[in-house]
Amino acid sequence: MGHFLETEGIATTQISLIREHTEAINPPRALWVPFDLGRPLGVPSDKGLQRQVLVAALDLLQAAEGPVLADFEHRETEAETTGDSEPAAWACPVSFEGPADDITDNETLINGFRQEVSELRNWYDTGLGKTGRTSVVHFDPDSAAKLLSAYVLKGAKNSGDTDLSFGVALRLAAQDLKAFYFEAVTARPGVAPPDSNSFNRWFWADTAAGRVLLAARNRCSSETDKLLRMTGKMLLVPMDQGNQS
Repeated sequence: MGHFLETEGIATTQISLIREHTEAINPPRALWVPFDLGRPLGVPSDKGLQRQVLVAALDLLQAAEGPVLADFEHRETEAETTGDSEPAAWACPVSFEGPADDITDNETLINGFRQEVSELRNWYDTGLGKTGRTSVVHFDPDSAAKLLSAYVLKGAKNSGDTDLSFGVALRLAAQDLKAFYFEAVTARPGVAPPDSNSFNRWFWADTAAGRVLLAARNRCSSETDKLLRMTGKMLLVPMDQGNQS
């Protein structure tokens, strides 16, 4: 796309997360950043760092022609240089018992899941009130939990107040649920947000929500609907969690 726009006289720039791919594509201008996939502007809620990334990417437009591939050079923000103390290490603000490895009763699992959502809701609302923004887009936490619980318990295929197919609704509900958990556990003031690896380890190993998504994936595998089977196989649970049951 960048090459095409440039031929029309429109200068372009972009942010790159995977340097090898950018080198192969060879776009007109690109800024490589050393952040996790899905986080091109760095850690959440760090406005100073995010502004640095955007300004660095836009500065590449000063190059008369490309290709240009620049490395992002992080400079300490005012908050980092004048802060009274380092942010505390990340920890979930709510203490979960954690789902037992031998849980086979879906009703017990769902009860624990509902309790988690209830306990995290205040933290999520606190974060939302502070930032005024959320990545929870399609299903609010209670609606996502209701859709997933009904499917895991009874195989109910209710897309809620939407015109979406159930396969699409299930995928979006799972996405919104994970966003809800992330935003809830990062809402506590003075605590550094987790990197994606730390959050994923916690979510899939220590929460009932992770087990619910695994149960939903397993139920999808026996569906006759091709889209629903594909959703379960590819879109609910990361591949590195695929061997869990």
